[in-house]
Amino acid sequence: MECAFKIRRLVFCDEQKVDEKEEFDGLDNQCRQYLVERAGNAIATARIRKKGHKLLKIERVAVLKENRGKGIGQKLMKWIIRNIKLDAGETLALHSQCHAQSFYEGLGFKKIGNTFDEAGIPHVYMEFHPPL
Repeated sequence: MECAFKIRRLVFCDEQKVDEKEEFDGLDNQCRQYLVERAGNAIATARIRKKGHKLLKIERVAVLKENRGKGIGQKLMKWIIRNIKLDAGETLALHSQCHAQSFYEGLGFKKIGNTFDEAGIPHVYMEFHPPL
């Protein structure tokens, strides 16, 4: 958890200027945490939180700056999608920063609704439904 928090602090708080109180929302103990390591160093993270009976939400997807553009985020997301094994009727959702929308679309997520502000950053709501 300490490694995931460090990555999130660097990416969201330092780079994107998100307030630490907003980033560290007290919900981490309700989430499944993911951490990517390379050569013994933590380089990416994400978490999944159950939001309702049929809704799982991917949150806090972050890759350290020096590791971006190398397919790490894509591999992390594909691993999560493959391994959570959605049941029929379950939805996987996320709030994508607008600049990352095409990244998530490439993974099969679809934009729903309009742009909204979250932590001072424009976002879109997106959902993924497994093939039947």
